[in-house]
Amino acid sequence: MSNKQGKMINYRMRVTLTDSRQMTGQLLAFDKHMNLVLGDTDEFRRIKRKQAKPPAPGASSSTATQTVETEEKRTLGLTILRGAQIVSLSVEVRLLDVGGGVPPPFPQFPGAPGFGPGRGGPPAPGFPPGNFPPPGFPQGGQFPPPGFNPGDFWGPVSNFGIPVAAVVDAQKSPELISGHMTLALCIYSATFMRYSLAVTPKNYLLFMCHFINEGSQLTQGYRYLNWNYWGGREKAAAAANATSATKA
Repeated sequence: MSNKQGKMINYRMRVTLTDSRQMTGQLLAFDKHMNLVLGDTDEFRRIKRKQAKPPAPGASSSTATQTVETEEKRTLGLTILRGAQIVSLSVEVRLLDVGGGVPPPFPQFPGAPGFGPGRGGPPAPGFPPGNFPPPGFPQGGQFPPPGFNPGDFWGPVSNFGIPVAAVVDAQKSPELISGHMTLALCIYSATFMRYSLAVTPKNYLLFMCHFINEGSQLTQGYRYLNWNYWGGREKAAAAANATSATKA
């Protein structure tokens, strides 16, 4: 049974439950107890409602009621069904019916263009085929340079927005500082400082990003504590009163 059901993985199945509900979804996984995991699941249930029966022709009014059965659909998404609640299981849509089969190789498609080396499509007019450096880079060399990983560069660069924002916030009033957020960012930067030196190769750009952020957040933490617990608020109020009295 498991071998037969294993061939239905990724098929869209219709499952009938003991309470007469029906589920349709993509079969993602199952176990020996017939517990199922369905993706993109839709639930169908039949609801019986009473409504007023239309009066007969020529009658003035009618108080009779009739029972009308309707089907309601509800989208559930990812769903886990217990095998003990399943009555029947059938294929709703085969994999090949939704284009899930293995397509023939590209040369068998009529009119398919040829592909340049190392690219997913023919090169644009005016560009050489394959990997090529942009204008201004040494021609004939490997691009990108050996050992250069764009993710290790642009990830830390984008993270520099956090310390820049912290440095800008240091010029604002300390009453705007969130203590919980400052503590979270201190732990966050300390964790990634350790991580940047634990990986191979060491990511010093990521370390510098979080080192600056750690210093900025510690400064913000000191300003927060001084304002709320160490008399900074009272000193600021006293200084403002003294300035007002001087001007008066």
